[in-house]
Amino acid sequence: MLSYNAANLAKHDVTASEVDEVLNDSRTIWLDLGVSREGNDRLRFVGITKAGRALEVGVELIGEDEHVFHAMDAGERYLK
Repeated sequence: MLSYNAANLAKHDVTASEVDEVLNDSRTIWLDLGVSREGNDRLRFVGITKAGRALEVGVELIGEDEHVFHAMDAGERYLK
């Protein structure tokens, strides 16, 4: 099951639909962020929405579930 940090998405004006587009696009790249304080694996996905918006999305793997803890416009380091 996928859940979202609604406050973080709102803070960066990102919609859950945009996050879904990035996470489901085969061209999206991912990076290992290591382990959270709670001991869960974390990943960063970087991709483009159908409208052309470049996003970076942080996902924490919690058991069988995935939680989007962060999403925002992709930083310059990913756009080169």
